[in-house]
Amino acid sequence: MTDRADRTPGWESVPDDESLHGDRVLPPAMTVTQSSPTSSPGRRPMRRGVVVGIVAGVAAVVLPVVAGGIGWSVGSDSHSAERPVESFLDDVEHGHLADALRAAGIDRGRDDVLLTDAAYARAGDKITAHRITSVQQGSDRATVQAVLTQAGRIVPATFELERSGTDWGVFPVWSLRAPALGSVQVVVQGPPRSTVQVAGVDVRTDASGAADLRAFPGSYGVHLDGGKWFTATDSTAAVPGFGAAGTPVVVATTLTDAGVQAASKAVDAWVDACVASTSAAPDGCSFYAYGEDPANTYSGQEWTLDARPSVAVGGWASKGWAVETRSAGSATFRAQFTGPAGRGTATAGPITVNASGWITAFSDDGATFVSAVGNGQSDSGS
Repeated sequence: MTDRADRTPGWESVPDDESLHGDRVLPPAMTVTQSSPTSSPGRRPMRRGVVVGIVAGVAAVVLPVVAGGIGWSVGSDSHSAERPVESFLDDVEHGHLADALRAAGIDRGRDDVLLTDAAYARAGDKITAHRITSVQQGSDRATVQAVLTQAGRIVPATFELERSGTDWGVFPVWSLRAPALGSVQVVVQGPPRSTVQVAGVDVRTDASGAADLRAFPGSYGVHLDGGKWFTATDSTAAVPGFGAAGTPVVVATTLTDAGVQAASKAVDAWVDACVASTSAAPDGCSFYAYGEDPANTYSGQEWTLDARPSVAVGGWASKGWAVETRSAGSATFRAQFTGPAGRGTATAGPITVNASGWITAFSDDGATFVSAVGNGQSDSGS
């Protein structure tokens, strides 16, 4: 049997152009036979609409899978432990210390005067760039390694994080643990509890003349204003990275001409006070007389300064600006006595007057002198 297809009834009765002549005979109608080498007997060919439907169905399944993979990748990346570190360092580099402190959970105390945007704005050699070098994430803890660019040098840094929750029940939420900050250490070779400016902020030293301030990486200018009495050279305290204590900055002080004159006056006043005493052993003075007879009664005790000591004032020592006796002075003691032997005059001297000690402080009234020798402990009496 021949299967005829695509024939439309009546086409064979329509003549072509060349047959439109009276002397030609119509050719027989052409028969077209269609067969499919892949079709099986009795099986209907798949229609185009069915194929399109299957392809659309497969695409509908693949697209959610691809979208889900992209979403997982983006979500994992945005919840990586390095993200809080990146944000923290970005805030530091842009001088947003208040945001950095809040993000890292760093509590700012009353004495943390350098942990402000204003103070950090006056610092130099700050972090200008950073790069994350490794991220190690566990189930509840993470460690992020980074390198910082500070003052043209590469400084390593390590940050610790802990898992504080999840987003959508799947992605971890990491919280940055407060990193250890560096510190600015200042030691003033001057009166204790002095006021020194660090990055333009007033800081009061303790009883030992020192101040220790937490600070972010950078360099901080140190200035001490001694007024008319003493001066100090400006210096800089460096904080090289996080958790680093820079080399302590020693602020050496030098007396001004007014300070030296005030120191000399203070020494003279001390000597005069000792000489004005009516005691054979003036309290707090470097000279004294001894050898009194307990059987006698003494009166009219007095000291006479025969020669005033000359001194030189040097730099700050353990207790103050050192005062050295260059040329010792001398004094004589005299008193009247009455005793078993009758009445008479007792004398002692000349006795060395030593004026070594320290200038410990200045005030509006001048300098304060403290003797290094009390009651002639290293001097001779008569």
